[in-house]
Order: sequence, then C-alpha cells, then structure tokens
Amino acid sequence: MPSLDVITNDGRRSNFQIDKERITIGRSKDNNLILSDKTVSRHHAEILETKEGHILKDLGSENGTKLNRKSIQSILLKHKDEIKIGSSSLVFLTKKDSLVLTTDGDYEKENKRVIRSLSETGVIDSQELLVSTQDMKTPREAAILPASQETQAELERRNKVLWLLFEISRQLNSITDFRELLEKIMDLVFRVIDADYGFLILTGDEGESDLDPLVVKYKDDQEKDKGKLKVSRTIIDKVIHDKEAILTSNAMADSRFDGAKSVFIQKLRSVICAPLWRKDKIIGVIQLDSVRFDNQFTKDDLELLKATGSQMAMILEQASLNEKIRQEEMRRSRLERFLAPQVVEMIVKGSQEVMEPKELTATMVFTDITAFTQLAEQIPPQETNMILNQYFSIMTDIIFSYDGTLDKYIGDGLMAIFGAPMEREDDTERAILAAKEMKERLARMMAEQGNQRKKLDIRIGVNTGRVVAGSIGSPRRMDYTVIGDPVNIASRLESIAKPNQILIGEDTYRAVKGKFKIRKVGRKKVKGRSAEITVYEII
Repeated sequence: MPSLDVITNDGRRSNFQIDKERITIGRSKDNNLILSDKTVSRHHAEILETKEGHILKDLGSENGTKLNRKSIQSILLKHKDEIKIGSSSLVFLTKKDSLVLTTDGDYEKENKRVIRSLSETGVIDSQELLVSTQDMKTPREAAILPASQETQAELERRNKVLWLLFEISRQLNSITDFRELLEKIMDLVFRVIDADYGFLILTGDEGESDLDPLVVKYKDDQEKDKGKLKVSRTIIDKVIHDKEAILTSNAMADSRFDGAKSVFIQKLRSVICAPLWRKDKIIGVIQLDSVRFDNQFTKDDLELLKATGSQMAMILEQASLNEKIRQEEMRRSRLERFLAPQVVEMIVKGSQEVMEPKELTATMVFTDITAFTQLAEQIPPQETNMILNQYFSIMTDIIFSYDGTLDKYIGDGLMAIFGAPMEREDDTERAILAAKEMKERLARMMAEQGNQRKKLDIRIGVNTGRVVAGSIGSPRRMDYTVIGDPVNIASRLESIAKPNQILIGEDTYRAVKGKFKIRKVGRKKVKGRSAEITVYEII
C-alpha cells in the first residue's frame, strides 16, 4: 500500500497510508491529511488512484504545490518523489520497497530521536545538539533520503547552532554593556545566516504602536552610509499580532502581506522574523531581510534565528532587571539620606504608594543656629563648612535614632518630621526626645571644643497637626516633604525661640502632657497669622 512520509513545518515526522482512491490534503479539518500550516490552503492538493498509478493534483492553492522542487498542476507520482506543500515535505513511497516501514520498530525503541521544533520562546533542547552521527538516521529515515546528503545537511545545521550558541555564551562573559552585546550577537548571526540587513526592535509600553529600534546591521557598509533603513511595519505587526515567527521566500508575492507598500519599496525577497518573548509577552522582534533573487532563507535559518532571539530576550530581561536594581539602589540611597534605616527598609519592602501624597498627622521639628551669620563672617569658609558638617552629622544621627525623617537642610537649620511617611502613636513623644537630645549634644560638642568664640546655640520649634505628606515637586525633581499650616507654625515657633529654648504648639502640648516638664509661655503673635497662638516650653 502506498504511503506518504510526512515531515511537518515544526519538524514532526509521521507516516500516512494512502488507503483510498482519493485523498485530499490541506489546512481544513475535512481533509484526509490535515497540515496545520498557515501557508497551506484550506483544500490544497489531492492524490488520485488511476490505472497508470497515483496522480498528484494541485487544487488551485495560493502558494502552489511542488514536486522535486518544481511547481506542478498534475503529475504521475513515482517512488520517493518529494512533494512540497507549504512548509511541509511529503515523500511518496510505494509498496515495491523491500523495507517494511513500522510505526515503532525495535530499532527505534532503542535509538528513538524525537524531532522537536523550537518553541515560540526559542528554547532548544541541548540533547538534540549532542546526537552522534551514528544516531543521525534510523533505518526508516535512511530509506527516505540519501544518507550522505541528509547527514551533511544535519551536521552543518547543528554546527551552526552549536558555534553560535557557544560564541554567544563567550560574549556574555566578556561584554557588560547590553547594547554592545546585542550588536555583537547580530554580527555573529550574519556570519551563519547570509542576510543583506537585519534589525532588533523592541516594543514599548504602548505595544505595537511604540517600537524602539535597538540594533541595525548591514551586510554592506556602503548601504549603511546611504541613510536610515526603512522597514516594513506590516511584517513586524503580523509577528507581534499572530505571536509566531514568519519565513517567506518572496515577501512581495506572499499573500500574507498583500497591499504592504513598504515590502515593495524595499524590494524584499526573503524574510525571516522571530518574536522575542518575556514569559508570555512579546517584547520585540528580530528580523533578517534578503533582497537578492538567489538568496532565500530556509526553515533552518528561521530555527537558528529563533534560538538566537531567545538568547537576546534573556539579555534584555537581565538588562531590565539590572536597571530596576540600579533604580532601586538609587532610590534607597536617596531615602537613606533623609530617613532612618529601619524606615527605609519598611518603604523598600512595602509599596510605592507609601511615597504618594496623603493626609496624616505629623510632628514637625525646626532647628536653627543662633547668630551663625556673624560667626561665619569671622572664620574662613572652609572652617564654616567643617563646623556645619559636624553639626548636621550629629543632628541627623539623632533624628534617625528616633525614627524621624530629615526633610531638608535650610542654611544652618534643618527640618525634621515624625509621623511621615508612616504614622505611629508615639510620634510626638519621639520628636520631643529628639529635640531635647539635639540641645544636649550640641552643648556637649561646644564643651569638648572649649572655644568660646565659636560657641553655638540653637533654637527649636515643634508643632503637631494634620498635613499632606508625599513626593512633591516637578517632573525633573521630586522631594518628599510635608505641607500645611502646622508646618508653618513649627517654623514660626523656632523663629521666636530664645537660644537653647524648645518651644511647642498647643496640639503638641496636648499629645505629650504629663510626659515631660512643660512650662506655659503664653499667647504669642507669630508672623503670618492674624491671631495669637498659645506657646509652651520644654524644660
């Protein structure tokens, strides 16, 4: 009984028995032999049994039917004739062969080699690359193709894959810049696939409408000097939309790209285009183009490009992770300048929403060195800078030790917040403890220096209330801060305080009443407010 040895577009091999007078071949499910290939017509071809033998007939398919590499309409089949339908190969075999073909013979049980196609993610089975030449063919395969040709072609394909993957792995260890690495990989691809030009394009956040060309490669540098390369959006959009690779031997005649002016403008002959995957999402495409009549890409070229695309996708993923790590480190570094380490850790482990503007209750502490301007006039600028650095270093450590947030330095003063970005029940108490220690530590610092001419005193103002806290500013610069009337009152309290005096507002007093020695100063008029406020002093 005649049969067809079928090798589908994904490399799978099967045997189809011709047990009817007429069998139909095509993509539609009502055919006797179904080929799941978009380049195959719904009803592509048929094989008829006649007195003369079996006749192969094309049924008016879009891409035609080939027999032994020649297009046909109707022809009498002979033993071992190779039929090409779409991307699938079918070898016609008659019962005259002395070799009996079985589905799973003893030899295949011992030496079975499963032919797999590369998945859409381009991952290649390393075992396939390690098959020895002794295992290249089973007796069944040997009956279909001449041994020397099949072996040579398979060896060449695997050598290309092994060499390319080996070179890519070498470059991974020697090149740290991911753009340079991708350009190097594209150079390697051109050494194993003969293309006129190629490119790697990434999809942006907007998807298909936002494409970013990352690498462009020309076979001829003179072509590169002519200007920008114009690429076909039709092919790229189809790969992204259909989520599958494309191989075409003549893009201008390919029905999939009907009406694509860019294909004709570029005079594209052969094209291979493969998607780059990040898990189940396409993040870009890699495409090679040929404009020469005598240079057509093969399925092996496509599989090789898909494998390479997988490596490129891994590099892009690693680059993306590295960038996220770099941004996280920068963010952490900025936070550590203003927040206590434990608060930074809570923010980093938590959500970005922590830094978004929100209303909360916080206690603000303002400090300022009295008469520092006069002191700065008497000493060199370098010494002024050294004194301020020493002072701010001590004050910042104190703020952090009480889980406060350093909002900003203001000349020779500073502003600290307790209760933002995260509120706690004892925020006000910790703010007062920090203010008291600031005063004590500065006195100790002055005593250790023993220079009365450079003696420093500070004023401190503390106030509590509802404020808006979050990242505030312009797109070019954002700072974490708090705004609201309680902030202004804290600043005004600091401005009316005497040297080494800690003044607090009424809301602060109510929050810490009974926990500290507090003296009522009385009603005071402060700048910017029409009504007087009640002021208290921490003793």
